[in-house]
Order: sequence, then C-alpha cells, then structure tokens
Amino acid sequence: MEEKSLRTEIQEMKDLVKESLEKQKPKKFRLPYRAKVTKAHLRKGYITIAVINENKGIDFRREPIIDGTIKLEDTFHTLSEEDIYSYKGKPFIFQAKNKLNPYNPLRGDNETYGQKYVMARMEGDKIVSKKKIGLGISIGVLIIVGIIVYALFTGG
Repeated sequence: MEEKSLRTEIQEMKDLVKESLEKQKPKKFRLPYRAKVTKAHLRKGYITIAVINENKGIDFRREPIIDGTIKLEDTFHTLSEEDIYSYKGKPFIFQAKNKLNPYNPLRGDNETYGQKYVMARMEGDKIVSKKKIGLGISIGVLIIVGIIVYALFTGG
C-alpha cells in the first residue's frame, strides 16, 4: 500500500466535506401538531396562533374564535378580518401576549429607518458593467494623435 502525501489527504477530505455540504437540503418548517387546525376544527371556528411572549419566545397553539376574540391562558385578545393570514390554507395569526390586537406587518407606515443598509447591500450586489473610457483619457489620446498628425505634416 503506497503512502499518500499530506496534501492529497487534505484535498480528499476537503472534497468529501464539500460533497456532504452540497447534499444537505434546508429543513422545511413544520408546524407543531398541537397547533394544527384540521377540517373538523375549522368547522368549529379554531385558528392557529403564533404567541409572541414577553421574552421573545414563540409558542404555537390552536384556539377557538368566540365572538371575535380568542383566549390565551389568562388574557383575551380581539381579532379582525385583515389580521388573519393563511398558512397552507388554514387561518393563522401572530399574537403578542401583552398586546390586545394581533401583529399585522402589512399595517402601518412605510419604514425607512433601515434604508441606508438596504441601499448599501444593493450597491454591493449590483453587477458592474464595463466602464467607459473617461473624459481625461479620451482628451489625452486626442492630444497625442494631434501631435503625431502635426509631426507628419510638418516633416518631423
């Protein structure tokens, strides 16, 4: 059995790692079973809720809608038609535990406080096309051509 050099062994290991990384697919999000709304639950008026707690933790649960309100443990919250989203064809809301109404990202003013970061990212990601010859270079070339033409006509 012949000895492999350290470089070839490292290269083989890099290739194996690269292949395994390419094979991995990102995991799809799966809603917890206790929060899934079935057809029977839909008929009874249930909804899936992503509860955003005070510690920024998120819990998923299903609760019935009764008179346009939902009860989360010890608190009641109101609902409106525009706050209900659809996840795989089932009703879904984002409810902050300490707020009366659900979170609706589509409501509110246009936010521009992050605009400079977005513009910087877009500027960095843009495709740079071929740059045109600058004005200074073109004037310099014209001057050189003019000197050559003058030298040819005047004899040197």
